[in-house]
Amino acid sequence: MRKLKSLTTLSFFAVLGLLIAAVFQIDPVLTSVGAVAIATAIPSQSGVLCLNNTNNSSARESFAHAKRMFFKAFRDKFRTDAECQLWVDCLKLSQSEIRLEVELVANQSLFKFGVTPNQVNTNNIQFPTEQRLPLQDSICVNEYGIFVAKPVDQDDTEFLLRTYGNTQDFTAAAAAALDGGLYSNSSFVIKCNNDVIMPYRGLFNHWYKPQTQQTAALGAASPGDQIRGAEDGQITDEPNIVIIGSKNYVPQIELKNALSTVDEFTRAILIMRGVYAQNSTVVS
Repeated sequence: MRKLKSLTTLSFFAVLGLLIAAVFQIDPVLTSVGAVAIATAIPSQSGVLCLNNTNNSSARESFAHAKRMFFKAFRDKFRTDAECQLWVDCLKLSQSEIRLEVELVANQSLFKFGVTPNQVNTNNIQFPTEQRLPLQDSICVNEYGIFVAKPVDQDDTEFLLRTYGNTQDFTAAAAAALDGGLYSNSSFVIKCNNDVIMPYRGLFNHWYKPQTQQTAALGAASPGDQIRGAEDGQITDEPNIVIIGSKNYVPQIELKNALSTVDEFTRAILIMRGVYAQNSTVVS
């Protein structure tokens, strides 16, 4: 495992040692050295400290790990390890994300997302707020979130993403169905070329009811929901999954039963974040 050896982390432990020494009136040098020694002995994997979107240290580790994942994903395209590694080192990489959407309806219990522009979701609609993966690109996903929203129609581009059934957006019955049927008792599955690569992950991981919630018309007496888009509703994806545009990936939400009530135009939104590789696949 990698060690916590970043300058920021080691500096933090050194300062912590000085504070402990001041409080207990012991040797500050020995205390700081001891704290740093403990820090370097603590194992750390990518994403342990914080979600990758908000922590530079884990983001750097995720970047290095993504290069290894791209190497493994595309090794069979090259004659030697050296050729593949050279190709990986030349990739145009950046932190990025894809955003996939599907409309929820009351008579279905399986909702598929379309990953690329060529794929269809359950509704056979590509919404204007989606950011699908081009066929020639790939993304090494290290975190993802599943949200719900209530657009005014299928062309709306000004709706808010929610991590629970907000009763100001949804009717009371529909909000209860989202909280109970969707978030509390359904699962997320990913298949690729009919191979199941994520067999089950509960949507309850994404359910987040903030401490501050809007309970009436937006105003001084009823502020909007507390939410931090970089973190709330997002969970880590370990081991990372490489989504390749030229392959047939099918992420889907599986409910135990169809939702009892769904407001018109209600949508589920899947946001996958990670290290993005442009022009990394061959499209024939």
